Amino acid sequence: MADLLHAEGPDWQRQRRLTAPAFNEQKSPLVWAESLRQAGDMLQSWLSHDASGFTSTSDDIRTLALDVLAYTGFQKSYAWRSKKEAAIVDQAMTYRDSLSIILANVLTIVVLSPRFFQLPCLPQRLRRVGVAIKEFKNYMLSQITEERRLEALGHAGSGTLVSNLVRASSEDSQGKSSQMKPLTIDEILGNIFVFNFAGHDTTAISMNYALMLLVARPDIQDWIGEEVKFYLKDGQSATWKYEDSFEKLKRCRAILLETLRLYNPLPGIIKYTSTVQTLKVNGKSLHIPTNTLVVPALQTLHTHPKYWGADSLSWQPERWIRSSPPSSQTQGDTPSILNEELLEPEKGTFIAWSEGMKKCPGKKFAQVEAVAVLARLFRDHRVDPVPMNGCSTAQMLAKVMAAVEDSDVELLLGMRDPRSVSVQWRKT
Repeated sequence: MADLLHAEGPDWQRQRRLTAPAFNEQKSPLVWAESLRQAGDMLQSWLSHDASGFTSTSDDIRTLALDVLAYTGFQKSYAWRSKKEAAIVDQAMTYRDSLSIILANVLTIVVLSPRFFQLPCLPQRLRRVGVAIKEFKNYMLSQITEERRLEALGHAGSGTLVSNLVRASSEDSQGKSSQMKPLTIDEILGNIFVFNFAGHDTTAISMNYALMLLVARPDIQDWIGEEVKFYLKDGQSATWKYEDSFEKLKRCRAILLETLRLYNPLPGIIKYTSTVQTLKVNGKSLHIPTNTLVVPALQTLHTHPKYWGADSLSWQPERWIRSSPPSSQTQGDTPSILNEELLEPEKGTFIAWSEGMKKCPGKKFAQVEAVAVLARLFRDHRVDPVPMNGCSTAQMLAKVMAAVEDSDVELLLGMRDPRSVSVQWRKT
């Protein structure tokens, strides 16, 4: 596949430089605003359920993540809809429908190849996957054509991911003195798919884990609710501005970081040595040859007691918060929350988004989206497991944790059966 994920050496450096503008800081306000809007609509849907609760949290979070990506990456705005509503679709697939089907079947597509799904006489479910692949490619090709038309007319691009990639593919945009080879159509399409997959599935999985863990920890719900109410005093989320809010919500970020520490969707990060690498281990020098595959075990690193303490296997978001000495501006009766700082882990001990030149370009995107969703959900609301006959509150919370811990890896880490827990949202 011709994309940033699979490129190596000089080709990787070229693609990284050309695709980097797609994830610059200018996108963060868009991610923030759309995440707040989608989370608000999703919350209202959840509040409409009766006392029996519902089990579609994981499905609905996937929908939200897809909608945020569609808006910020491709300038396609959709009203939020539940899984039940999404099941009723028109014959003609929308961009969102086609991408949703592709992401739900990505492992099968990778194994069998996209061409397999174009074969005649396939079952209807597989034919639908084939239609989704074809429709998605057509949507992307039409956007590429439109962006090139705008560029030829001298007009500014739409500012979307596709726009940035198309501009990077234009030889004129590189300048006559540049020797950098522009992106090809295959590289544009390959990067679009990788950014969709990486930007959607990993974010959705992480937020699903975070929400389930919060269901199991009512005290942590109160903890982040306190922060959101302190900094976002206006209950109208439309007034919450990214520039004024994101950096302040350290507890919300701590939720995401602690979740990724224990439940990172990626079981490992694939690396290759470009030159001979020497490691010092217990006083000995280990030489790793060139072009050697190295896969750091994230969960082992992220749970090592040497770096994370005796409770390294416990989900404790508070570990990420440190209290700084009061400044001259935070003396007297000023709440201690103003003195809180986010922990900066020792280099190399937390690599949820990888490190170095090949770190994930969507790191900030994921953080902004998760913080916005948590802030919107927990400022004025809490979530509880729906009681089962004969079960105490403690037993219900234990059942939630059991669902979280019952995880396995297919292509990414995920809970086997998040629908085994029914939850109910309430206003505080």
